[in-house]
Amino acid sequence: MSSKDIYFIGICGTGVGALAGLLKAQGHHVRGSDVHSYPPMSDKLREWGIPVIEGHDAKNLDPQPDLVIIGNVVRATNPEAVAVRERNIPHMSMPQAIAEFGIGEKHS
Repeated sequence: MSSKDIYFIGICGTGVGALAGLLKAQGHHVRGSDVHSYPPMSDKLREWGIPVIEGHDAKNLDPQPDLVIIGNVVRATNPEAVAVRERNIPHMSMPQAIAEFGIGEKHS
């Protein structure tokens, strides 16, 4: 798999942040935003070298990422989510991302 620039909306959630760390460890360039950034996830993201922007704004998507992963609590009216749709940036939900990058073809 080639390295991608992946942006997370709602990166400080426990599941979203953990997936961001996994993708960073796989060699992807990872960054993201959230309304607020609190420990312990803010500490882990910093430790993993993942930049976090506090607040949501369409300009945070510049330069345009290859893929945006949208956290479960992000509303459709979120300015970054709106910009993703308007700019036709490839995107997926958190469950889709887990299936794509975490679980793949594995079955329990």
